[in-house]
Amino acid sequence: MTASPRILPTATQLLCSFQGTRFEDHVLLRSAHALAALHTHRLTMRDAGLVAEMDNRRRELVEDIDEWISARSVPRGAEGLIHAETLGAVIDRLAWGWVDANQVVEIDGRRDHHARKRWHRLAELIDGYTELIGEILGGRRRLPVRV
Repeated sequence: MTASPRILPTATQLLCSFQGTRFEDHVLLRSAHALAALHTHRLTMRDAGLVAEMDNRRRELVEDIDEWISARSVPRGAEGLIHAETLGAVIDRLAWGWVDANQVVEIDGRRDHHARKRWHRLAELIDGYTELIGEILGGRRRLPVRV
């Protein structure tokens, strides 16, 4: 079974949702936006209880993404290699990478060595996501089943 390419957001759509633009029309993008917002707020939290609450909410959003994906006929063919993470976990990691890269620019400036390293890491995450989506849609990779 092949999923429509429109069912899975592109990396560009995810980045726009993290930034707060163009996310209202897709449930997955709304969850991605919420993940980025939680990562942003988590940076300023000092209370361990509040951090734990935010992490629980992030886990819920990751599960929501994974459940949404499961219900949408995303290919799960037995022939494709299984990916190590769920798509929700991948999007959460990408949201953190985006927040981290932007945060270091605000603190250290764009030309700082640490900022360049974090933006390079974000670019790697974006490339990995794009490749993963292509492999999923092409049947060469499948997502793990959440238990």
